[in-house]
Amino acid sequence: MAYKLIALDLDDTLLTSKKTISDYNKQTIKDALNKDIKVVLCSGRTHNAVIKFAKELDITGENQYMITNGGAIIENMDGKIIYQEMLSNTFYRNFVDFVKEHQLHYNVVDNHGNTYTSGEKWLHKYTIMQAFENANGLYLKDPDDLPADFEIVKAIINGDESELDDISDIVHKRFDHDYFVVRTGVGFLEIFPQHVNKGTAIKELTKSLGIDLSEVIAMGDRDNDLPMLKIVGKGVAMENAVPEVKAAADFVTSDNNHSGVGRAIEKFAL
Repeated sequence: MAYKLIALDLDDTLLTSKKTISDYNKQTIKDALNKDIKVVLCSGRTHNAVIKFAKELDITGENQYMITNGGAIIENMDGKIIYQEMLSNTFYRNFVDFVKEHQLHYNVVDNHGNTYTSGEKWLHKYTIMQAFENANGLYLKDPDDLPADFEIVKAIINGDESELDDISDIVHKRFDHDYFVVRTGVGFLEIFPQHVNKGTAIKELTKSLGIDLSEVIAMGDRDNDLPMLKIVGKGVAMENAVPEVKAAADFVTSDNNHSGVGRAIEKFAL
């Protein structure tokens, strides 16, 4: 099979535990790009937190793309948004009421990568981490402090793994019916519009490019990567992936600290 597009999760997939890209991964991605294979970074992170890695990999120009905010936004590398789905102001207010009722830490992100939270005597380290990655500051505002039509791309409940384990069931029970709820990494339980996920975004992008899903390789490690791994021609799980992702994958590559992405690209695409 001649693959035409490679979709790559970032954290714990392309990136090492130190948040760097190995030289081997860089070289195989360069080789794929030289073969006119599109390499699409596909992350729950926002624009600012993804674009720096795209530039490092020399993924540039109007004919290259990235998927951010868990699939809520698809844009080309010149910054033109070609797909976007938002959460309403009504949802935002209901979400804030819910987290305050249950005394949870949270943040929400708008489509410019700005981070907002409110009502906390102290900020959780993962809330601060989210804002740091977004690189647009952290705004302490209640819903009433923002415009009546203020919308967001995602809502995030922050906590240590044990804290998220404890409240995961009530979050799913409250929001599953109308939204997509998923753990995206250590410290992050995220809520998206119901049909927003990495799989839907890959479908939208490949449709616009005239690429068949069978011609796509996708790689990931966590639950939010499952929708794209299940629909593409070659779903690749990292050795460090959670068991559910390994079970759903067509192939398990090396872990993120041993250039698993590069090894899979060399095996299947070069």
